[in-house]
Amino acid sequence: MDAGPIGTKRLSRWQLFAYGQLVVPLAVIGLPVAIYIPPFYSGTLGLNLAAVGFILMLARLSDVVTDPLIGRLSDRTRTRWGRRRPWLALGVPVMMLSSYMLFVPPEQVSNLYLLIWISAIYLGFTFITIPYGAWGAEISSDYAERNRITGSREIFMLLGLLMAITAPIIGAYLTDQGGNSASRGAMSSLGWLTVALMPICAFIALVSVKEPPIEEVKHIPFRRGFRVIMGNGPLRLILYTSILGALAGSINAGVAVMFFEHVAELGKASTVLIFVLFAAGVVGSPIWVSVGSRFGKHLGIAYAGIASLFVFSLVPVVIYWVKPHYPDAVFPCMMAITLIQGLTIGAAPILGQSILADVVDLDTLKSGEQRTAFLFAFIGMVRKIFEAVGVGIALPILAWVGFNPSAAGNSPASLFTLTAMYCIVPLILWVISVAIIWQYPITRERQVRLRIALEKRIVRRAVIRD
Repeated sequence: MDAGPIGTKRLSRWQLFAYGQLVVPLAVIGLPVAIYIPPFYSGTLGLNLAAVGFILMLARLSDVVTDPLIGRLSDRTRTRWGRRRPWLALGVPVMMLSSYMLFVPPEQVSNLYLLIWISAIYLGFTFITIPYGAWGAEISSDYAERNRITGSREIFMLLGLLMAITAPIIGAYLTDQGGNSASRGAMSSLGWLTVALMPICAFIALVSVKEPPIEEVKHIPFRRGFRVIMGNGPLRLILYTSILGALAGSINAGVAVMFFEHVAELGKASTVLIFVLFAAGVVGSPIWVSVGSRFGKHLGIAYAGIASLFVFSLVPVVIYWVKPHYPDAVFPCMMAITLIQGLTIGAAPILGQSILADVVDLDTLKSGEQRTAFLFAFIGMVRKIFEAVGVGIALPILAWVGFNPSAAGNSPASLFTLTAMYCIVPLILWVISVAIIWQYPITRERQVRLRIALEKRIVRRAVIRD
């Protein structure tokens, strides 16, 4: 089947595969950046924990400039290969080099070394993920088909995350480091895996999936375009939920490994929990594609959020009641919580990205300019700011209360703070986020009307030009 622009037609299985599989190397390196870098650089390599948190925050904030810049440049790029794929190709060597330097560091590292290469890897992510997300939104204009596209991407994302969990374990054992997930052997396996996978996956996507034709329009000034964005009610709701979700997810992920080791005291079993989380996500993702198409994307996210948050709220019960009285039951309880969370974990990424594609339709109608990458970059920029804030808050607070990730024992106050950072604070933020997304107004029927209005505008412009 032709791999060209699809419009409202269903993509073939090969097209879904070729587009979606590109996220595998991004996931392989993306998860470790979030959860392994803090304990690796502070515990194994000996940098100060608070300094590591500040560096991660500072590097994330660099995306405030690069995200909207790359998004705007991608929207305005015109080449024989399209406007998205050249940027993806540019990002591949950046990701390969920065992944190697970050995860296969020399014997002695400094704060400056971490800052340079964590910033470089974030730049590589920007080169790839902003055009890549916009490309996926433009492949189809159909409400349900967009769920299939983002669903394929999320399934491969979760498969990549499973590789990110297993590779450090294998790497640690092969280097006789006892399965320590934050050891040098474990981290180097991730760096080399990314170097190997990145060019292969990029090649498959770039040669197999073409970009849809672009309707040429007059570009609007940046300030006017920003006013249109802030006047877009559905986009504002997405913005609010993105802020809360990014802040909650960053705080939670940034301390997850330390919580499992020092509070839950699960040892190597914590890796099993993370593996189960993402494996269950692979199983649950197709369900949320169907739920979003049948009941509405925003309701699918809300339903999944309610189920996930209900079981996640039981974590303090496990720690402060089950653990003292029935210590052998801690792992089974955490396993049950993780399994349910895993089944719901794909809903927000799949349906949220599909929702953003629908919001782009509304923005195009209001602004007159198709600027998909810029809007993806704008949302991505906001998310990264608050991801940076989350890490920049959580790790210094832990250091301030005296928590030491290298110590065998920590004070009750520091362990309670770690529990609050892992569970209680994110839980509150996620509850508010679910309440906001429940109010999202673009249904399937409204999205169809938006597409009809856009098609009429395109026809009118074509008649005027002729």
